[in-house]
Amino acid sequence: MTDQRRTPLDSRPFKPNGPLIWGLTISQMMGWGALYHCFPVYMKPMQQEFGWSVTDLNWALTIGLVTADLVAVPVGQWIDRHGGRVVMTLGAALGAAMVGLWSQVNDLVFFYAIWAVIGLAMACSLGNTQSAVVTANVRDYRRGIAYLSFFSSLASTIAIPAASILLTHMGWRQALLFQAALQFCGPAMINFVVLRGTKGSMSGEAARARAAGEPTPVPAAMRQRAFWLLAIACSIHWFTSMSVSIHILPLMQERGLSLETAVSLIALNGPAAVMGRLMMFYLVPGNSGLVTGRIAFPVFSLGAFILAVASGSNIWGFVAYSFTFGMAAGVLMVVRQTSVAEIFGVRGYGAITGALATVAILPRTTSPVAVAFLRDWFGNYDNVIWILFGFTVIGTIAFYLAAAEGRQDSTLPRK
Repeated sequence: MTDQRRTPLDSRPFKPNGPLIWGLTISQMMGWGALYHCFPVYMKPMQQEFGWSVTDLNWALTIGLVTADLVAVPVGQWIDRHGGRVVMTLGAALGAAMVGLWSQVNDLVFFYAIWAVIGLAMACSLGNTQSAVVTANVRDYRRGIAYLSFFSSLASTIAIPAASILLTHMGWRQALLFQAALQFCGPAMINFVVLRGTKGSMSGEAARARAAGEPTPVPAAMRQRAFWLLAIACSIHWFTSMSVSIHILPLMQERGLSLETAVSLIALNGPAAVMGRLMMFYLVPGNSGLVTGRIAFPVFSLGAFILAVASGSNIWGFVAYSFTFGMAAGVLMVVRQTSVAEIFGVRGYGAITGALATVAILPRTTSPVAVAFLRDWFGNYDNVIWILFGFTVIGTIAFYLAAAEGRQDSTLPRK
């Protein structure tokens, strides 16, 4: 059988800095803003109107994330076989409809149902889907993903202040209706236009592959040790990143920092992530995820170690943590996307990344609750952070072992 790492898609017509990438960038920025990042903005007014607790509201987001992971494999398989235009356009439009319904909610069960469907919309239009399109259609997919990830990472920086302004001037229901209209006129229409002419990584070959008795990509990948090693590394990154992002503010306050100082330090994570991605783009040959991951995972672990030993009496320890951890966490989001193609090949990319997301459902969705339980168990965050540091060391080792499986493909596209 042909080595899938070296099986080219002969007709990749799109450039890594062309209209497809910039259109997807705008679509992803607006989509992540409307369907994910703006959620916390509307929590307080909904609490005030309905009396729902923070836990009640956050269950909606959890339901959405679980739904997105559960359908990730079939969505990825569709994109691999048919391309992303239909599913990403319909997914963005479905997201717009659900945000519109969110503005009319008065019942908690109805709110949860809306977020279950928003999870489906996210799976169809955000994250792995755009990476599957890029790997199958862009000649230098590594560079294309680097461009797309760098600019779309600014979604929260733009979306949260914008939603706050809308909330102040319109109220939460009218603000959501306005965002629903933007979601339809933006991502849904952009996807319909810029994805014209794109194909999937397995377009036209399903029948031939079945006739030849070739294994489908997901079972073939899951039989490899590299898949499970990469799943461990990615799950630990997801678990640690989400845990720290939720608990970092109370942790810093527990160690004696004021609220204002803690918020200022946390704000450094965004510029640090941008800095890390710029360094990856300009310093790593071909923007290789395997090369970058071998650097970023140890730095990620170092950031967790610095957080474990930092104290409120030395603010520079927290500054070092913010830059180190933020820089590595931002880069590893790109590494997850590119390393899959480098290890397993482009064929079946959408389904394989979907399988990795499905395997990691528990780490992605239970991390904040698990860390809260451990904090209550120990009475403070000190031991909890040392546990997270231990996890990051395991994740680093797992990635190094997984990356070794991809070394056969040493050909990196030139910039």
